[in-house]
Amino acid sequence: MSNTEIEKQQPKFYTTIPISSDEELLAILKKRKQYQPEAAQVAINEAIKRGLIHSEQDLFSEKYQQNSSGYLLFPAIENERARNKTRKSIARILLLAGATPVIWGAIKVLEDQLYEGVLLIVLGGVWMFAASKQFKSVDVKSIYLLSLLLAAAVAYIAKIIAGLQNPVFMDFLIPSLLLLFFIYGLVYIRRLGAGEPFSGNEE
Repeated sequence: MSNTEIEKQQPKFYTTIPISSDEELLAILKKRKQYQPEAAQVAINEAIKRGLIHSEQDLFSEKYQQNSSGYLLFPAIENERARNKTRKSIARILLLAGATPVIWGAIKVLEDQLYEGVLLIVLGGVWMFAASKQFKSVDVKSIYLLSLLLAAAVAYIAKIIAGLQNPVFMDFLIPSLLLLFFIYGLVYIRRLGAGEPFSGNEE
């Protein structure tokens, strides 16, 4: 087996960590518990090689301890697999949410409200397409498109509520909670793709 074939079978961190900058390497050391043990060890060996630390005993110093920030509204995920899993979970929820305007649009078509029904079906389809783009990786342009569609949905729902004769508290509460949920999902999925740190967990 050639050296090239052996390198292809090795996890990616064996080649990416050694070419990381000193700052990136120190960041990995500080968050080493969030990495695969093998990746953390590669980072430690490289740091010793460069003289950034003298031995593994140096890692017990306060400098290399990650401070706990407590509860975070948007918790950072250093593990690549966990980050991908989270992104796909959010994308799946967003994708399913697109079925609502499609179904509602179909009902409108059956009620002979053709223009509104077709428009809802088309916008729902566009939403689902944009949401599906997030499965492979964070697509910023699609997130902007989803944000615009969400704003249009807010205007549409507000129009419906305004047309109610006797709206109750739940008529405002449920749409508001859903709006906040989708805003959170869009912001979080955007943050997952913004300046993603090297995790060393890719294979």
